[in-house]
Amino acid sequence: MLKKVLLLIWIMVTPMMAFSLFEEEPSDKVYLHLISSVKDVVISTQKTRGLTNSFMNGNVAAQLLVYAQREEMMKDLDALKKVSAEAKLSKNYSAEMATLMKNLKKLNRKALKKNAADVFAAYTQIIESWLALNGKIIDARFKGGKQDIYVAVKMLNSTLLPLTENIGKLRGMGSGIVARGHCNASETPKMQSFISNIESYRHSMEQYFKSQGCKRLAPRELSKLKEQIDLYAQVAKTKVIGQEKITLDANKFFDQGTVAIGGVLKIYNAMEREIESKL
Repeated sequence: MLKKVLLLIWIMVTPMMAFSLFEEEPSDKVYLHLISSVKDVVISTQKTRGLTNSFMNGNVAAQLLVYAQREEMMKDLDALKKVSAEAKLSKNYSAEMATLMKNLKKLNRKALKKNAADVFAAYTQIIESWLALNGKIIDARFKGGKQDIYVAVKMLNSTLLPLTENIGKLRGMGSGIVARGHCNASETPKMQSFISNIESYRHSMEQYFKSQGCKRLAPRELSKLKEQIDLYAQVAKTKVIGQEKITLDANKFFDQGTVAIGGVLKIYNAMEREIESKL
C-alpha cells in the first residue's frame, strides 16, 4: 500500500518538477523585453537631460517638465527591475545595472545645483553606459544563436538607439542654446558632430533594411523619418548652430526633436515585433 502511495505521489510531482526546471531558464523573449526596457530608460534619460539643459539655460517653463519627466524615468526603472529579475541576470550584470540606477537617481537629485554643461555630460555618460551594458547582454545571450536574430537584436542597440541618442543630443543641447538666445563657439562643433552622427546612423539603418528587410515596417515610415530628421537638422543648421541671436521657441525646438525620436521608436517597435515573432 505504501509503495502505491509513493508511486502516486511521484507521478503527480514529476510533471511539476519538470515545469519548474523549464521555468528557471528565461526565454529569449524575456531577454528581448529586457533590452527594450533598457531602451525605455535610455529614452527617458535623454528627455530628462534635454529638459534639464533647457531649463538651466533660461527656459523657466521647462522646470515642471523636468520633475514630471523624472517621475516617468522612475517608472521605467521600476519596470526594468521587474524584467531583469525575470531574466535572472548574472551577478556582474545585475550589479552594473544597480550601479547605473543609483548613479542616475543621484544625478537627478543634484543636477540643478551643478553647471549645465557638466550635467549634460553626466547624463550622456550614463546613457553610454546603458548602451554598453545592453550590448554585453545581447552578445552573451544572442551571439551564440541564430545569426539573423543576433544581427537584428544588435541593430536595435547599436544603430537605432544611437540614432535616438544623437537626435536627443541635438535636441537637448540645441534647446539650451535656443533658451539662452545665442550659440557659444564651443557648442558649434558639437552640434555639427551630432548632425553628422545622425546621418551616419540613419544610413546604417537604411542599409540594414535594404539587405534584411522587415515585414512589419512600411516603407513610408522610413521616408517619413527621413523627412523629420532632414527638417530638424535644417532648422538646427540655419537657425541655431553658430547663431548670435536666436528667436526660436525652446520648447518648440525640443518638441520637434521629440517627434523625430518618436519616428525612430516606431521603427524600433516594428523591428522588435518582427524579432519576437521569430523567437
